[in-house]
Amino acid sequence: MAKLKDLINEKNEVDRQTVLKKAFMPYSELIDVDGDEFNALIILLNLSLSKPECSNWLDSARAKGYLIDPKHIDIICNEIKWLHSHNLKFPDCRVKDQRIIAHPLLFDASFISSAYLSSSLGWSHNSAVYKHTVWLLSTFIWQGETWCLLDLIRQSDPLWLKLLKQFGLKAASLKLLQQAITCDLPEKPDFPSEIDRFSKQVRFPWGSDYLSITPVVSHAIQLEIEKLARDKSSGLNFTTLAFPNSASIGNLCASVGGNMKALHYPLGLNKDPKSTFSASRNKTGKWFDDYQLTNRKFCKVLSHLCGSESLHTAKKQQRARHFQLRIVRKQIALWLLPLIELRDHLTAENDVSQVSDDNSAITEFLHGDEFQIIKLLNPLNHLLQQTLQLNQYSSRYAYHPKLLIPLKQQLQWILDQLSKPSVPSDVTKTQEQYIHLSSLRVEDANAMSSPYLCGCLSLTALWGFIHHYQRQFNQSLSDSAVFQFQSVAIFYRNENIKSAAKLTEPSVLKAKRTISKVKRSTILPARTVNLEFDVVIKVQGQGCLSDYTKQLKASLPSSLGGGSLFQPNLHLKTNWIETYRSQTDLFYRIKSFPAFGTWLFPEEQQPISFTELTELLSNDGELIPVTNGFHFLEHPAERMNSLTDIHVYAENTTGVAKCVNAIDVRFSGRDHFFKQAFWKQENNEATILIQKDKN
Repeated sequence: MAKLKDLINEKNEVDRQTVLKKAFMPYSELIDVDGDEFNALIILLNLSLSKPECSNWLDSARAKGYLIDPKHIDIICNEIKWLHSHNLKFPDCRVKDQRIIAHPLLFDASFISSAYLSSSLGWSHNSAVYKHTVWLLSTFIWQGETWCLLDLIRQSDPLWLKLLKQFGLKAASLKLLQQAITCDLPEKPDFPSEIDRFSKQVRFPWGSDYLSITPVVSHAIQLEIEKLARDKSSGLNFTTLAFPNSASIGNLCASVGGNMKALHYPLGLNKDPKSTFSASRNKTGKWFDDYQLTNRKFCKVLSHLCGSESLHTAKKQQRARHFQLRIVRKQIALWLLPLIELRDHLTAENDVSQVSDDNSAITEFLHGDEFQIIKLLNPLNHLLQQTLQLNQYSSRYAYHPKLLIPLKQQLQWILDQLSKPSVPSDVTKTQEQYIHLSSLRVEDANAMSSPYLCGCLSLTALWGFIHHYQRQFNQSLSDSAVFQFQSVAIFYRNENIKSAAKLTEPSVLKAKRTISKVKRSTILPARTVNLEFDVVIKVQGQGCLSDYTKQLKASLPSSLGGGSLFQPNLHLKTNWIETYRSQTDLFYRIKSFPAFGTWLFPEEQQPISFTELTELLSNDGELIPVTNGFHFLEHPAERMNSLTDIHVYAENTTGVAKCVNAIDVRFSGRDHFFKQAFWKQENNEATILIQKDKN
């Protein structure tokens, strides 16, 4: 922890000016001011003055000019009522004269929200007076605890009150300030009585009706993200969004010049036709995807298995080896995947034409009996070692004595799975059916699934799409059949995130009291995403879905996550909607999904803090952060301008989900997929969460 004394002793004046200003900015690591309270107050007061321009933050004469001026006291007393715990003006500064002071309701589930963070106050109101809040809200360490002058004045700390009087704060001004703090910062939660027309609302099923939710951003979480983004030891990834009119949004946004940080975790998918197996086969004449065994990631894993970096404890070594062998198994399976897919194609099409090759093992793999595949272990293992040997980067690991057995064991496990007889088709005796929507496209969806996270599509947006689809489908039915869409699984094929800026609608007259044009008041920065994806929907109902294919096609919503939803291109001639009563038939279809895509599975272990999130992501490279619901700041209540009878302010929750490759789904089997892959909305008194379907 840095001490103010050390920063003041900086000899270079330019550097001293820079570090002293940063030390008291909200995004900086807290600084210890013990024993140097006088200089701390000088710096804080100078930071709150715009004019005259300051060439020395330790200029005591300039600092005294702030508290002596009664106008400054009046301004700060008026601005205390605009302090907040959650910023209603982020990201749209057009929201006016509203604030929230609240703490999330108690809950049992695990996710990241401001509930685990210490409460902290921000400010948002009139951008012209932003700097006047700096001296009250800037936090620091004093006597081993975190303080700001607002709290010290509220508690009438004698040392700091004495210092304030030395700098010209009169007794009457102090009394006004303390009264404003007492009146305008109530101990009870404080919410607006009506919803501003620029505040967003989303509707969710709630009991037998609907609930309107206004998502609001937590000042404490944004503050934590800004600090983590500047912490070199943080293992998280971040991106920057540039907001114009930053002081109009709030003090935190203004302190970083509008360059707000957010977690950045895209899926990292790139559907490239030139990198398909067919293109590779035409170029190299090989049946295998050799890149999977020769890329840097796989070679690094092989290096660790050889013992290049030994860990300190046996437990850590065992855990690391288990994780490394999982990667090895996956990469070997991906190496074999072209042959597996070709065999599936020949079997599905009843293609009796022989695909010939000089290597008898390949011919036997493609055309031999299923239960005989395990007998190809030795020749395929030889081909695997040859693949390693013929590449300059992986050749050192070919026939390596420490790798011979592990590689062969993983190959044997894969061939064992392929040798198992196919599960016979089953038609469910229950009313459970499935809809498979394939290769859907969404353009310009919101990649900012919450103000804290850029990346995977929000799970709440996905569930909203499913619920809307259910409503429209049931409304289109002319008979008494009613279907309930219970849960959903999603497979992403392609992703393309773009930076954008959205113009707000014209809402401000260019000139008053005369006929004039209407101008746009601000620009909203955005991250948009183009996606190609499949969804599998689990459905309960009395009728047979296959009888309503036309209605299912006609009822498909036209939007998802703020973007436009489209069916697959017509020239592809894709049967993009299919219904199933058999899990086996559906699994046979989805197990051959392309390796460049990924399923998004629910994850059992969830973080409750950014520290836990960092640990989970570092331990498992298949996990990514997702926005998975809302945490209520209050109990639902009636409120003016609400879309429904009841309304609630809530903050977005962050959890983790698992990216599962198609090859892993194939080898995990049908039962594992239907138990682990599906998401469902779960409601309780304090949250709405999109979680694993446990039915």
